Amino acid sequence: MKSMFQKAMGEDFDKLHPSLQKKYALNSSSDYKVITKGTMHEIKGGSRLVRKVSHLGVKMNFAFPERGEEIPFYMENAAYRDRHGRETMSWRRSFTFPETVRCFYDKMKEGEQPNSVDNFTDQWGIARLPLNLKATKTGGMLLTSRDMTLHIGKKYMKIPRILGVRATVLEEYNDQTELFDVHIHIYQPLFGTILSYKGSVEMLFPKMDAGE
Repeated sequence: MKSMFQKAMGEDFDKLHPSLQKKYALNSSSDYKVITKGTMHEIKGGSRLVRKVSHLGVKMNFAFPERGEEIPFYMENAAYRDRHGRETMSWRRSFTFPETVRCFYDKMKEGEQPNSVDNFTDQWGIARLPLNLKATKTGGMLLTSRDMTLHIGKKYMKIPRILGVRATVLEEYNDQTELFDVHIHIYQPLFGTILSYKGSVEMLFPKMDAGE
């Protein structure tokens, strides 16, 4: 069974590094999950106002105010079908700061359009960022978001670009460190960079435990 990423990327999927191919081949029939762990060398971004507002997102696991360097990072990806039968991949990230652990959860789903992928950035599945997926020349994965929409009932409402957010995710294998370099950037036109973090990680593919 092909994953939503394989369907969306077509032949471009085969250009990815083998570990990235295994990560993005994950689907609801897979017998494994993906664990990514390592260190974020730098977590930065967000004005004082933005970071103050981000306190509101802590309990809902989609924002946090802390910033820092050399922060331990852990993420799990698992695939399943949602209640509507759509292929879904969960992204459960945790950042271990010196005085607290912060989490950031989101989900990617089969897009409403054929061979597309949507990212939902909140626990209710309302804020949607359709994604462009591309293999880089070095076999990395580049994800860039398009215009943000709100998913209300069975309808989508397009958010004016100046009020929405844009996200970029880049994952590339580093031959020297034998790890993956990752860089995530979240941007808002009125407030600039909301959050940016980059680091080095390894990817593991453990078998799913019974009942998962």
